[in-house]
Amino acid sequence: MTMFKSLQSSHFRTSIVIFGGICVHLSIGSFYIFGNISPYMISYLRNRTDEHSLKNVDNLWISNAAALTGPFGMVLGGIMDRKFGVRVSTGIGCLIFCLGVFLTHFSLKRSLVLVAITYGCVTNMGSSWAYGPPIQTAAKWMVKWPSVAMGLILCGFGGGALIFNQVVTAYINPNNLSPDYEDENGDKFFTNKDVLDRVPNLFFILSGIYLGMQALGVLLLSNPSWKPMLVPGTNGDHKEDEKGTEKDGETVGLIPSPEPSIAEVLKTMLSNKNSWIWVVILFLVYGGMTFVNGLYKAYGQTFISDDHFLAWIGSLSSIFNCLFRPVWGFVMDRYGFQVAVKCICTGFVCFCCTLLFTEDLPKYAYLLWICCLYACYCGVFVVGPAVFGKLFGLDNIALNLGLTFAALTVAQISSGFIGLNLQSTLGWHGLFLLAGAMGTVAFFISFLFDGKDQRGNPI
Repeated sequence: MTMFKSLQSSHFRTSIVIFGGICVHLSIGSFYIFGNISPYMISYLRNRTDEHSLKNVDNLWISNAAALTGPFGMVLGGIMDRKFGVRVSTGIGCLIFCLGVFLTHFSLKRSLVLVAITYGCVTNMGSSWAYGPPIQTAAKWMVKWPSVAMGLILCGFGGGALIFNQVVTAYINPNNLSPDYEDENGDKFFTNKDVLDRVPNLFFILSGIYLGMQALGVLLLSNPSWKPMLVPGTNGDHKEDEKGTEKDGETVGLIPSPEPSIAEVLKTMLSNKNSWIWVVILFLVYGGMTFVNGLYKAYGQTFISDDHFLAWIGSLSSIFNCLFRPVWGFVMDRYGFQVAVKCICTGFVCFCCTLLFTEDLPKYAYLLWICCLYACYCGVFVVGPAVFGKLFGLDNIALNLGLTFAALTVAQISSGFIGLNLQSTLGWHGLFLLAGAMGTVAFFISFLFDGKDQRGNPI
């Protein structure tokens, strides 16, 4: 009877922690609204500041600036989690995130550079700071299926745009107005006074909503009373140690893992070849997806004259981005790294290289392609933490993710400059074919990965 009650208690607490992590990630993952909101931001800057020559592709300066602070936020979040726990670390990150969004109300009235600092650097510093600790904590609560646990939390990160894309469009453009000015290069912009007047105030509203969601999520987070470590078995099958005991009313059957110093963890990670193989794969897939994530609306506007429909593309694609994360977690736990990564890369390449054909199809085909791209690409965000958790232990996921975010930074900046400087040369079709080529290279590099978990089992 005591065992049954402890299991019930454990499952309930696990659900609470997962829900809290999802609340946090729903808000910090709202950066995925950037593709929808950036045309309004660029239009505002062109019309209400001295920067009248801005183009839609210049929004990549904001995402490039955001990428700069990601690795630092991730490492600092991991260190703070070790020293002060998941609530303090996540809470600090959330406050920084909300501050960046709030300050964008003011920076938007000044210049693109200041917007890049507030909505780029500051906001992403907070987002990356609060990113790792809830994922790591969820994996500790579901040690038999750590990748699934991470996927569940990351549902929130992928699903934030589902909610906030609609908030953005309903507030800024309730009458479904299309861009009413086209420059000599074919770029389209909003000039409607009512639309532009609402853009700065949106960031006040968003920061308040984010703060409320994050406060609830942080309060619900907590670590389990045991020290988790994966025990040998096949992928997804972890056994309990024979020396399991009862502690605080809960059955603990996991081998306690020693806690190495931060320097030792980072040294081990940086000297492991499989860490770098994964970083290169992530760089290629994420770099290719940067073109889609930041420019899907600007590209869609060249052949779809329906702003609400383009906003719905952002929202519906976020459902795929959300729901497929635990799916990829299951694939990773059940079938391993090679199957998961090769499926991700294959799907990504196919949809990138055929996106251009949607111009001649009904607009719903474009919606389907973007959704499928997000369904494939989102898998890298589940596989990455799972790889580091299996290679170096669940206690070190948040710290090790700094290397992941370093790869994202390089990918974001390099792809951003490619988009800024080559879009006019390569055209939209050339950019998406380049993204497909990057995914193809990632597919073949995955054959080099031969990582094993802490007990010698292939990942």
